[in-house]
Amino acid sequence: MKKIRLSVKLLLFCSLFSAGIVSAQKYEQVIRDYVNSAGSFQRSNSELKGFKIINIDPSTSLKGDVVGIQQTIDGIPVFGSSANVLIRDGKVLSFADTFIKTYPNTIKGKESGRKDALVAQTVKRLNGLSTSKNIDGHDEPIKTNTVYFAKGGDFILGYQFNIEEKGTSNVWNTIVSTEDGSILYQENTTLSCDFHPGTYERSAGELLTGLNIEPSALPNNLEVADLHKNTNFVLSPDNASYNVFAFPVEAPSFGSRTLLTNPWDLTASPEGWHSDGTTSYTITRGNNAFAYTDEANTNVAQFSPDGGANRVFDFPLDVTQMQQAYTSAAVTNLFYTTNKMHDVFYKFGFTESARNYQKNNFGKGGVENDPVLAESRDGSGLNNANFNPGADGTSGRMQMFLFVPNDARYLYYNAPSNYVARAPKAGTANFGPQLIGGTPVTGDLALPTPADACTAVAAGSLTGKIAVLNAAGPTGCGFALKTKNLQNAGAVGVIQYHPNSDIPVGLGGTDTTITIPTIMVGKSEGEFLVSELTNGVVANATLKTEAVYRDASLDNGIISHEYGHGISNRLTGTGSSCLSYITSNEQMGEGWSDFFALMLTTRPGDNASIARGIGTFASGEAATGAGIRPAKYSPDFGVNNFTYGRTNGMKVNASISGIAVTVPDVHSIGFIWASMLWDLNWKYVEKYGYSSNVLDNPNSGSAKILQLVMDALKLQPCNPTFAQGRDAILAADQASTNGENKCMIWKTFAKRGLGVNAAAGQLNGLAFGSNQPLPGMSDQVEDFTVPAECATLAVSEAAENTKGISIYPNPVKNEFTIKTPSGMNLSGITTVSIYDFTGKLISQESINLNRQTTVNASNLINGTYIVKIKNNSSIDYSQKIIVSK
Repeated sequence: MKKIRLSVKLLLFCSLFSAGIVSAQKYEQVIRDYVNSAGSFQRSNSELKGFKIINIDPSTSLKGDVVGIQQTIDGIPVFGSSANVLIRDGKVLSFADTFIKTYPNTIKGKESGRKDALVAQTVKRLNGLSTSKNIDGHDEPIKTNTVYFAKGGDFILGYQFNIEEKGTSNVWNTIVSTEDGSILYQENTTLSCDFHPGTYERSAGELLTGLNIEPSALPNNLEVADLHKNTNFVLSPDNASYNVFAFPVEAPSFGSRTLLTNPWDLTASPEGWHSDGTTSYTITRGNNAFAYTDEANTNVAQFSPDGGANRVFDFPLDVTQMQQAYTSAAVTNLFYTTNKMHDVFYKFGFTESARNYQKNNFGKGGVENDPVLAESRDGSGLNNANFNPGADGTSGRMQMFLFVPNDARYLYYNAPSNYVARAPKAGTANFGPQLIGGTPVTGDLALPTPADACTAVAAGSLTGKIAVLNAAGPTGCGFALKTKNLQNAGAVGVIQYHPNSDIPVGLGGTDTTITIPTIMVGKSEGEFLVSELTNGVVANATLKTEAVYRDASLDNGIISHEYGHGISNRLTGTGSSCLSYITSNEQMGEGWSDFFALMLTTRPGDNASIARGIGTFASGEAATGAGIRPAKYSPDFGVNNFTYGRTNGMKVNASISGIAVTVPDVHSIGFIWASMLWDLNWKYVEKYGYSSNVLDNPNSGSAKILQLVMDALKLQPCNPTFAQGRDAILAADQASTNGENKCMIWKTFAKRGLGVNAAAGQLNGLAFGSNQPLPGMSDQVEDFTVPAECATLAVSEAAENTKGISIYPNPVKNEFTIKTPSGMNLSGITTVSIYDFTGKLISQESINLNRQTTVNASNLINGTYIVKIKNNSSIDYSQKIIVSK
């Protein structure tokens, strides 16, 4: 029987191998002909037209094949230079590229026998591990690829590899010169999502976004690397049941758990969720995901619940208890949601050939052996979640943290008596022991010397004391350093206060040698204590809390957001390093992830009038809370009036290895992109109908918009701008419906300033030093116009009734004037109504045109509106205005 199985497998492999060769050769010639004739390539040196095919993804929805190509020089990949090409019937329908088209001044570098030494030197410099871990937690050698890196008009030959930083979640994608080992490029590939509003200072390890860059790991021989895969027969799935928060329930604050039996989709997971084609598991492990706890922060599986021979994952849950009481229930929910995201998005095109996450690809393309490693209660921090997507063939790593409720109290005064009633708000530090579930600490309060504790504090001077000090300090003096110096002086606890705000937040930083707790209070409370202690008051306090953690593994919104990073990164460009704000400060990754989370948690009966917050459970809010974004998601400008121009100035301070930098605020920038997609969702629903479950009806607007966004991800170039993301959506609509929704799409984007003439400006995403100007984050140009063929108004202009009436000036700033021809009957009351671009009434005013012809527009934000002027006698007129201040 085994011989027969092997023969069938061999025949199948040979047929796929042959088909792969034919397809690659066919598409190579089609693309080569296009490149040689396209206008943008006409002046390019012939050497810059070199490429290799790295991926072929058949798309039913796009009615063609999406072919990924990598620019090469002498067969060596050029880092960041690629194209995604939609081909149908031998013709190029869409070509989005980032090819370098200007020949370099020089091509520098050559390979030598020093590669291993240069890698080891860089690993040591970045405090990295000398190996990487595979899916089973075993050490493997660091993989190295050779690439050309464009710098200052030159091409420099470099070695590219990934370094896992010790004691953190950071994975540094690094390119070093092959000649001297100097670092040409460095990017943290772990996407940290800041799902909690209370983080005062974030390291670059928490902010820098992107993914593993492995362009030369993409197959040199497509036919062999893409098709040499496991072709096992598909086995019948083993039954399993899970007591979980089933979609669309977002989190415990939104609804109850449900016991589900065999909830997988057999098209996406033909062997269910517990078999990888080789092994059938009774724990939360299978082909798509491996879920476990990692409280020890070792990136190795610590605990996975076991469902027994019948795979029954039904465990008790009481979120009012400490997290240790429901570990199995939490990890089960994480396993369910991760698998469900795999299955849902598989149906929308995130398949094997689109670089999805699977241990076994069942002979369907892509590179296998990369299920998602879903780590519950990761020990590397609090109040966060992150995802490291990995290149195809490398497991994505999702880390879910515990969250401290916003209303948690940590500071209790014991003396003097007039302090006892004070209940200041406080936040906690990521470093040191945590007060939740920890031992309370009591002591007299004391001021250190030096006051900022940025240098050594005299040994024994704070023995048994709780130190009080300002959280501010010079560059290089982080919160953890202050606490470590105070610990060395004998302190048993630390209170740092915010230097300029009465809103205390969490303290970032890492130091595994810190053994005392640290909290932060607001500026007023801190200055009060300093004044009192300076005047000789003896104060005593206890650092403790009665709060209970919230577990992100129970929050389907956060889990789906994190998994969404894997989808957007794997589908964009080469599927690797193509959503990096270091290259493009308009990195919209957080936006796609929010959009996916919103789409999977819409409930039956939801409509456009229901505003949605993000991260309410983790941040301790009610289900209707504001969430952690600048505004709730809503197409109503009265709720969310953010437009493309608001991305200007969205920057934050961070640090890289202690070096201060100014970087784009990717979370707020992504929020604006998601606002546009959310608006578009409701326009599709308005046109095609609503479905809470996007798989119920493929013809619903809910399913159509999700398919459109997924298709657009495949068509957009590496590191797209907002405008390029919009254009990819238009291209996807053109390919799938022949542009049936073109004008609806244009109007929706134009409503939020991404109209025809919107422009990104400079794209540099980083400046050294805090509070730097970062010119690339202040030159985005918004525009509210649509193509001429789409200039139909949301409200009829009733041209037959104009009779010479007009509104000026247009564009409008703070007011406009209604001009009427002489002799027109203006008697009676005239109603002036202003509608937004969706047709929603914004304001209405009754005037007498004989006495008043100006209308106040100072409360209108930039955008496009319809003004309707009507009275009972002779006027029924509408005109489009553009407000631009």
